[in-house]
Amino acid sequence: MSLSFALEPGFLHQVRGFPVPFTFKLKSRSRRSSFPIFAHFPNPKCNQELLVVVGGGAAGIYGAIWAKTVAPNLNVVVIEKAHPLSKVKVSGGGRCNVTNGHCPENKVMAEHYPRGNKELKGSFFSMHSPLDTMSWFTDRGVKLKTESDGRVFPVSNSSSSIIDCLMTEARKKGVSIQTGKTVTTASSSAARKFSLKIDMRTSSTDLVEADYLLIATGSSKQGYSLAGQLGHSIIDPVPSLFTFKVRDNNLAELSGVTFSKVKAKLKLENSGRTVPQLTQIGPMLVTHWGLSGPVILRLSAWSARELYSSSYKGILTLDFAPDLHKGEVNAILLKQKKKFAKQKVVNSSPPEFNLVKRFWKYMLKREKMVVPLSLLGQLETTSLQLQRV
Repeated sequence: MSLSFALEPGFLHQVRGFPVPFTFKLKSRSRRSSFPIFAHFPNPKCNQELLVVVGGGAAGIYGAIWAKTVAPNLNVVVIEKAHPLSKVKVSGGGRCNVTNGHCPENKVMAEHYPRGNKELKGSFFSMHSPLDTMSWFTDRGVKLKTESDGRVFPVSNSSSSIIDCLMTEARKKGVSIQTGKTVTTASSSAARKFSLKIDMRTSSTDLVEADYLLIATGSSKQGYSLAGQLGHSIIDPVPSLFTFKVRDNNLAELSGVTFSKVKAKLKLENSGRTVPQLTQIGPMLVTHWGLSGPVILRLSAWSARELYSSSYKGILTLDFAPDLHKGEVNAILLKQKKKFAKQKVVNSSPPEFNLVKRFWKYMLKREKMVVPLSLLGQLETTSLQLQRV
C-alpha cells in the first residue's frame, strides 16, 4: 500500500556527527632541543615531541587522551575555538548517545557507515570498537545502559557523566586544553615539522611548530582547509542526514503522525543507474514541512551524493504496509468491506494497516480511491484494489 511524493529542492535540519579524526606526521623528522612555542603553551622538556590536536570535541579530546596513554612523554595540546565537548553536552537529547550496543562485531558496525566503512575496518575499530568504548567508560566509573534499539547511554541519563569522565581523564594524563583559539594555517617546515598559525580572540597570534598534527574538527570547514594546505586532495563534502521537504500542502495537517515501519524508495532525476541504497525501511515521522524519522535520515545519508547530483529533486514512494503483499492487502480490504458494510469508509481503516484515522482519511482523499463518506458495502470491488509500487 504505497503513496508517492515529489521532493522539493533543499533540505532542512541537517544532523551533524563526529567524523573519525585524521593524524599527520612528516617523515624524516629531525630532533631539536627546543621548540619555538610562544605564550600559553606548556614548556616542553628537552627533546619532548609535541602533538597539536585541532578541535576539542569528542574525537579530539579522546584522541589526545589516547595519545598520552600510548606515549606518556608526548606533549599534547588541544586547540578549541569554543567550549570543549559542547556537542557532547546536547547529543542524544542531553543524555549523550555513547555508542551502539547491538553491534559488537567491528566489521558489522563499519558496514552501517554510508561512507568510510573501508577505513573503519582497519586499525581504528580493531582498538576502538563499541565494546572497547563501553569498557573504557565503565573502567572509569561511568555506568552505562543499552536501550532496546541498541543506543548506549549513561545510567545517569546526563551527558555530564561523559563530559566529566573525558575531562577528568585528560587532566590526569596531562593534556593541555586551550580554548578561544583557532588554527588558521598549517604548513610543513624545513625542519620536518608542522608550522601552525594559531589566532586568539584577543587578536594576538601564536606561531607553533609541532611534530604531530591531529585534525578532529568534525563538520567544520577548518579541517578540510588545513588538510588542503598540507597537500591533501579533498573530496567536496555534501549534506547528509537531513529531512525531506515534500511538495504536498495538505501534509502539514498530519504533522506529528508517526509510522513504526515504512518502506521508502527514491527515484531521482538525472540518476541513470539503480542504487540499492535508495530503498530503506524503518520508522517515519510527518512534519509540518515534509517527512523525517530514521528511515528518511538513513535514506538521505546513504543517498547523499545521488541526492546532491539530482539537485534534491525526485519522487519518493512510501509503502505503509511493507510486510504485506498486494494480494494480502486486497484480501484485508475485502474482509473489511464484508464485516463493516454499513460503516463509512472514512471510519473503516483496517487495524492490520495500523494507520491513524486522519492519515487514512488523507490517503483516501489524496489518491481519490473512494469517496470517504461512502459506505463500505456500497463500493465496487475494483474501488478497493490498491496499487503497490
